[in-house]
Amino acid sequence: MSSKPEILDHAVAVLRRGESLTLDAVAREAGLTKPGVVHHFPTKEKLVVAVMDHITDRWEADLIAQAPEATTPVEKLRSYVEYALTGDFDHSDLTFMVDPRIRDQLAERWVTRLNPWFGDTLEGTAGQRASLRAARLLADGAWLNTALNITAVREDENTLVRQIAQRLITEGTTS
Repeated sequence: MSSKPEILDHAVAVLRRGESLTLDAVAREAGLTKPGVVHHFPTKEKLVVAVMDHITDRWEADLIAQAPEATTPVEKLRSYVEYALTGDFDHSDLTFMVDPRIRDQLAERWVTRLNPWFGDTLEGTAGQRASLRAARLLADGAWLNTALNITAVREDENTLVRQIAQRLITEGTTS
């Protein structure tokens, strides 16, 4: 019998292929019967929430690994921006959007867990906050495009885009 973490890894594999996340699809991927999956995740909703938490755990671990010293909101925002612009994202990273019935609940859960990395608590003038927000929005768009397999930045622009995003953060934190 597969463990919960193994089943969650199989669910992520289903999403990475762009397939619908269903109990049947996860059971097939895991080599289990549907009741074998239902034993751990009695409903599709519980499965989706667990998968989203599993992916969010990975994001948090990746962000910490990227900047283990990051403790301030500015350092965390810098880490998030760098991660979003250089990370390897796929359809599974869009899990919080997969089930329209609970999409708002999932998005709220995702934002609550990752909000410390988004720089939303940073204060300053309207211009400073706008610079910080622009860096965040640039990062959000970058990882979303990557997850959707949309090429938005050419290879020769990559470093420059990262520098621009980091410069926006600097502008948002200097008087």
